[in-house]
Amino acid sequence: MPHPVIALVLSMTSTLVAAPSSEPSVRYERPGSPRAEQARELLKGSGALKTRLRLPAPVEVVARDCDTPTARWDHDERRITLCYSLVDRVRRTVKGISQTEEADAKTTRARTDAALTVLFHQQLGHALTTLNGLSDEEGQADRFAALTLAADRPKRVVAAAEARHLLAGHSGIDGLSGMERSATFACLLYGSAPQAYDAIARGGWVPAERAPSCAEEYNRVKSAIGDKVVRSGS
Repeated sequence: MPHPVIALVLSMTSTLVAAPSSEPSVRYERPGSPRAEQARELLKGSGALKTRLRLPAPVEVVARDCDTPTARWDHDERRITLCYSLVDRVRRTVKGISQTEEADAKTTRARTDAALTVLFHQQLGHALTTLNGLSDEEGQADRFAALTLAADRPKRVVAAAEARHLLAGHSGIDGLSGMERSATFACLLYGSAPQAYDAIARGGWVPAERAPSCAEEYNRVKSAIGDKVVRSGS
């Protein structure tokens, strides 16, 4: 029995899409410094920008140098921008956390890749919010992001919940800071398949008292916005 959101998003015969849909295009601009070059290679190697999702309108994803470390969605330009400086900040912050915990290099890389995946899906969440004519705000983008990530990258769900939890208390990481939002995001991911993602509850990334209600919370979100998550290509 396929996961309900996977069945929704990945179905090739879905009738939910009335208009033609398209995969996001991805472009990596030339970096202007060795550190930015390292960030570009990290982002490309992470696979964070890979997706089988199709969106209601053409969307361009651009990784580039920026004046400030940020990730953003521009509705008018239909463009998601991920800045190399933000990728570098995520890398350095995760590395610092892992060193404190004496985590190995494999764990550090998995956390970094998952954090970058969350950043991308959060921007997809902003895109889906405005492309569906909804008011753009962080909570709505997070809800879309949880649905799309669970459907599109199920093998990264647990790592995504952990990475966001670890980064939630660190300021200056655009889109990942904030303990309350992190807990809600983890709750939705856990609630999408509690048995499969039991590690999220065991890890404490969603408060213990909230975990039993996460499946219901997830189902409410899926009922409210699930039909606005667009199917994938082949």
